[in-house]
Amino acid sequence: MTASAPPLLPRFDRWPPAVRSAERLRGSLVGCGPGVRGAGWPDTPRVRATALGPWLTPDRVAVRLTAAWVWGACRDPGRPLEFSTLGGRRPPLRRRGPDLALHQFVYPDEALHVFDPGLRVTGPAQTVCDLLRTPGAFEPRRRVAVRLLLPLVAGGADEIRARLVNGRAQYRCVALGRLDAV
Repeated sequence: MTASAPPLLPRFDRWPPAVRSAERLRGSLVGCGPGVRGAGWPDTPRVRATALGPWLTPDRVAVRLTAAWVWGACRDPGRPLEFSTLGGRRPPLRRRGPDLALHQFVYPDEALHVFDPGLRVTGPAQTVCDLLRTPGAFEPRRRVAVRLLLPLVAGGADEIRARLVNGRAQYRCVALGRLDAV
């Protein structure tokens, strides 16, 4: 007997807004980050990725703190939600706003995790590397997210160090220093 793929989770973002609102008032839908999930669904990475469905178009991947939230390393996905285009495609000119930041990062397929068709998130190891390389201050939220993601990475901090040393040079020294401080 072969193992079959798990059934697709319901995409509540595809329901009419009036129905979603009524179901929230009724209590059958509850908030899940910026989206919703069924009240009976557990709060898992797959369910969180599904809650990001309206923003995770087929040509986008969740990155940085938004991806860390999907993996359970943050209480919320942060603001703005952060995504990257796939395949090195240039994002549209209007790519940044108070609620959405769209980047142009390039990831190999093995750095991404696909929960359901069109729901892509950077894997835990790539998310840690991205958080360590983020320009600006290494605020406590990012530090805690890195700490919580490290146990999900096979090889832990040693694997992350190897990825940083062998990866692109941009922000490498900063990332290695931050990894040592975590």
